[in-house]
Amino acid sequence: MLGGLLLGAAVVLTVVVTKPWSAHSDHVCCQLPPDTSAIEDVPEQWQKAVADGDVPAAWGMLTPEAQRRYGTRHALAAALDDLKPSSHAAAAWQLIASATQGRGTPSRFLYLLVENNSLRPVRAVVVHSRADGTPDGRIDPDVPATVRIQEPADRAVVAPRPRMRSATEVPPGYTAVQAGHIVRGAVGAIREADGRDAPFTHAGPSLRPGPALIVAVRDDGRYTYGTVRLTVRRNA
Repeated sequence: MLGGLLLGAAVVLTVVVTKPWSAHSDHVCCQLPPDTSAIEDVPEQWQKAVADGDVPAAWGMLTPEAQRRYGTRHALAAALDDLKPSSHAAAAWQLIASATQGRGTPSRFLYLLVENNSLRPVRAVVVHSRADGTPDGRIDPDVPATVRIQEPADRAVVAPRPRMRSATEVPPGYTAVQAGHIVRGAVGAIREADGRDAPFTHAGPSLRPGPALIVAVRDDGRYTYGTVRLTVRRNA
């Protein structure tokens, strides 16, 4: 009987300490990693529906909460011009942050449309999905850009592992977007005694020399974000 209890305890311990599936997810557990293969083009589909003025398609892609906010298809139609990207330059949607507990769980994915050459952020959306490989992605297009990055200043030249300062009570998540390269900052309490955050000092890839867009993300059940464009210098 004692041997059975010890074996059971060992099994439970193994489950508890299993490594989370993803180091950059906002929420982690021991389930399978999310399968986003069927929703990765949802931001592009939304962008096309808005650009084409296809109100039925755009309405059908909204989350129920977003539909309640707009109220009617007529109200959404009146808002389409404001939802169009404010750029005609070549741009691509970048996955910036994830809030998920694994495959088959309610999940949220923050995508940011970023110009390829200038790295200028154009528009953000959140895709809601159960991340189980089915095309169930729904869009919330109203993502406030209200997180203010105080340091470094826009267009500053920084080291490959820059420290950041954001006007937030707790450290936000940080992601760096570069040409063909995304670096996700450390997850967790990274605020230092001087009030600065050190998101890119963990073991992992540093920022490459050249232009970079840093995105600071808060998630209090609904995403908000802020950005700053920098130039990363080579180490001396």
